[in-house]
Amino acid sequence: MPSFVEEFFRNPAMVGSLVPSSPELTEKVMEAIDFTQARCIVEYGPGTGVFTDALMKRRRAETVLVLVETNESFSQLLQERYQGQPNVHIIQGSAENTPDYLQRLDLPQPDYVVCGLPFSSLPLRLGWRILEHTQHVLEPTGKLILFQYTLLNTRLFERFFQPVHQEHVLLNLPPAYVLVYTPRPIENQPA
Repeated sequence: MPSFVEEFFRNPAMVGSLVPSSPELTEKVMEAIDFTQARCIVEYGPGTGVFTDALMKRRRAETVLVLVETNESFSQLLQERYQGQPNVHIIQGSAENTPDYLQRLDLPQPDYVVCGLPFSSLPLRLGWRILEHTQHVLEPTGKLILFQYTLLNTRLFERFFQPVHQEHVLLNLPPAYVLVYTPRPIENQPA
């Protein structure tokens, strides 16, 4: 089984942390989701499945869960763990291509996107495309739920999304921020 430490040192720009997220951080991310209403939830960069396990426990059976993971080892782990689960789609690929994946699978617009991608270490152009495509694919009333280890990218996030809530979770290594956003109307984007 791939370890977070091995994958972090192999590709720190894509893994983002040496250790998996804490139960406290997981709980704060889950609080932003209304599981009674969610039809489709997308998770960018599920890694070893810490948030995915929480999503699986709380979602309704008919809620579609789409996991988008670039790392081949983590993708294989997720395939093994969730194989045979109804309404779970594991895609090895980039979050920037999520609109294509959803269209190919004939899935509805997501109500929620959970994202722990390390935007501080992603190439700016890639981060921009991921956010722009997420803004277009997310339900207008949907939510992007980010967890980040820094607030350096809030201006980038707020180009495409309006802030709803922010929380600093100290009981995580390293401490993290949970940032909840809703999509900006496409025509009202700042220049």
